[in-house]
Amino acid sequence: MLKFFSLLLISIFFLNSVQAEKIPKNERKDFDYFVLKDESKKSMVYNDRNVPKRDGLYRFHEDFEGERAIEINLSYSDIGHEMDWFRWNDPGFAQRYQITEPLKKTTKKGKTKWYRVGLFIPGKTNTEKHTISFFDYKMIYGKTEMTVGPAFNLVNNEFTFFINGSKYNIMEWRNGIKGYDFEHYGIALNSVYKGKLKGKWINVLVNAKWDTDGFIHMWIDGELRVSYYGDMIAGADRVRFKFGPYRHHMVKATDAGLKIEDLTLYYSNVGKSDKCENLWNGCSYLTDQITKKSQLNGVNHVALTQRSQEGTNQKKPVNVFAKFEIDPNDPLPSM
Repeated sequence: MLKFFSLLLISIFFLNSVQAEKIPKNERKDFDYFVLKDESKKSMVYNDRNVPKRDGLYRFHEDFEGERAIEINLSYSDIGHEMDWFRWNDPGFAQRYQITEPLKKTTKKGKTKWYRVGLFIPGKTNTEKHTISFFDYKMIYGKTEMTVGPAFNLVNNEFTFFINGSKYNIMEWRNGIKGYDFEHYGIALNSVYKGKLKGKWINVLVNAKWDTDGFIHMWIDGELRVSYYGDMIAGADRVRFKFGPYRHHMVKATDAGLKIEDLTLYYSNVGKSDKCENLWNGCSYLTDQITKKSQLNGVNHVALTQRSQEGTNQKKPVNVFAKFEIDPNDPLPSM
């Protein structure tokens, strides 16, 4: 498990300015009614690297297991944008269907925001030897995404929350654009969550201060799982929020002879706000769990990956991987 966790831990991106696709007016009304909340209403766009639209790719539900929702269906046969599908010259590397923020709606450095993602993951969802990202953040320098940010993923069937560490390399990607490649903490939830977070609605809430003296807290169904204090902006000017299925490192599975099954996910009550109360009932219960220092709850292990200098330019990055025992006094140690 640890071997594959290290291989699949980090999603590598070719970073560039996102050319977003506007959501048509009739579809925007559906997104606002069925899915989005507060600041995210009337402000989201399609990711320009999404798989091509087709019948059945997504549909809206008035009542799916008690919630208004969007159902998104990805098939391996959908292929993917060339910058995803052919990454590192490995056909079949990644594909996605994400809803994202245009530049003018991203969050500026120094701001504190709340986020909520309602998520229904069917029980049969399987990510053996690959990864599904349910939602994530990207760091923007000027107008360009130049490094990844926090993410909530299913990595080789382990629910994992990612945050950036403090160290980085400056990378030059195949398209000639330079980017920041930060060390990443992969915080794997206890194995009991493999079943408990599937086959029902879960709500993930995030509270983040995007600054050098920042913090990020992550709750699942009202229970604090990750709390981290440190640099949350990584020298960036803005932070972009995205949600929707993004699966990557699929070649690890197909090279092992595994079939990539069709994927269905449901989203509801997705939004960003200045105030918790605009997204969630019972916010005092959430904030009462914060202790003003980093903490981990219900976590199996923490892994730190760093990229070696061999990963620059045309070469596929090489991860340097370390696993840490969890120390309550220093739950996210730095190498």
